[in-house]
Amino acid sequence: MLKALFAKNLVRQLSLLISGTVLCQLINYAAMLVILRLYGPAEFGQFGAFNAVLQLLLPLAAFSLPTAIPLAGSRVQSKALVSLSLWLSLAFFTAFLLFLLLEQRYFLAVFSLESIGNWVFLLPLALLLSARLQLVQQSLLKLQQFHLVVRAEVLQAAGINLARILLGCWQNVAAVLMAIAAVASGTNRWLLNRVAGAALRAEWQPLNFQPGRARYWLRLQRTLKQFRAFPLYQTPQLLLNGAAQNVPVLVLASLFGPSTVGFYVLAKTLLELPAMLLSRAIGDLFYSHVTRLYQQQGALDTMLMKATLSLAVLGLVPFGAVILWGPALFGWLFGAEWRQAGDYARWMALWLYFAFVNIPSVKAVMVLQLQHWAIVLNLLTLGLRILALYWVGVVTDNPVLAVAAFALVSSAHCVIFTALALGVSAARARQLQGQLNR
Repeated sequence: MLKALFAKNLVRQLSLLISGTVLCQLINYAAMLVILRLYGPAEFGQFGAFNAVLQLLLPLAAFSLPTAIPLAGSRVQSKALVSLSLWLSLAFFTAFLLFLLLEQRYFLAVFSLESIGNWVFLLPLALLLSARLQLVQQSLLKLQQFHLVVRAEVLQAAGINLARILLGCWQNVAAVLMAIAAVASGTNRWLLNRVAGAALRAEWQPLNFQPGRARYWLRLQRTLKQFRAFPLYQTPQLLLNGAAQNVPVLVLASLFGPSTVGFYVLAKTLLELPAMLLSRAIGDLFYSHVTRLYQQQGALDTMLMKATLSLAVLGLVPFGAVILWGPALFGWLFGAEWRQAGDYARWMALWLYFAFVNIPSVKAVMVLQLQHWAIVLNLLTLGLRILALYWVGVVTDNPVLAVAAFALVSSAHCVIFTALALGVSAARARQLQGQLNR
């Protein structure tokens, strides 16, 4: 009876998250048909470089501690994680802002952002707002309030895209896109506070938790020690993943210029929007349930295998269609000017398909506390990815072939990562079964 109820609840929550994701994508795609007729490849390329650096630095915004909130055993522990995240995000914001004030030219040169100039100061603000958003989202996921997260994301998608279109009719420059991206997380958090303020206040405000007391800082110290795997291992892993995702934009910007980056960013955006939102929706749901199963000393291998195979089948049609007909699809949707983006999309679809299948394994690694092994794997493959991209780009002077080389190495990385998670979860299941048989 309980098993049937759990399965029914899981399906209902998954349906809700997928429905919300699909609705967000319909809004994003409809708006993109207008946006790409307002902003050209060069403007889109400058925005893409800015957003690549934002996503690259995002794990440092709160050092991954918000993702530990669903693992908190009590409201007091959850509040401690929230407080730690707030202090760390404020410290990083201050340090990053001071660094930009002192070394702005150096930072712009390293990341090939010379064309955006002083707009680079939007980055610290965007990272601070993103950290605050993560706290709210993870707290609501801990409370199983999936519908509130979905509702806020749908409203945000509508508002952000409307702003891009209206402001683009007035000034179709990259600065408009960068400014909107900087405040997007703040908008989402404001929406979540509006629809879930009471639940968040109840979760975040246990008794005897004042910063002016010594007990407050002692509790934060104990909590940081208990969840140290997240800043020590999860943050480097996410940084490496972010580098793998966003370094191609920066390399292409330095080798081929903003217009080439614009084509790549369009392909990346259109493919990653559904992949990213579905990945987060399915990943958050899987993380919630696999965490509960792990805490109950249950075997994870069966759930992980079923989830992986299900996503492998689910992703065949959408990603396969892009691989087969990418240039034609992009030319038909956005005009002949953007047809070249379909050449990049073909190779990226192959990589993102394996990344999509890899979602449950990424979450399982966090629960099984295998972040240190994931870091080793990411370090080994990241160097190979960047080397393949840069070397092929320099030798052939062909950005499409450079992206193809990067995508092939990235696909191999995802396959190895999935095999690692499945192997460790199967070994743990055998160990638990052996303990039961004794």
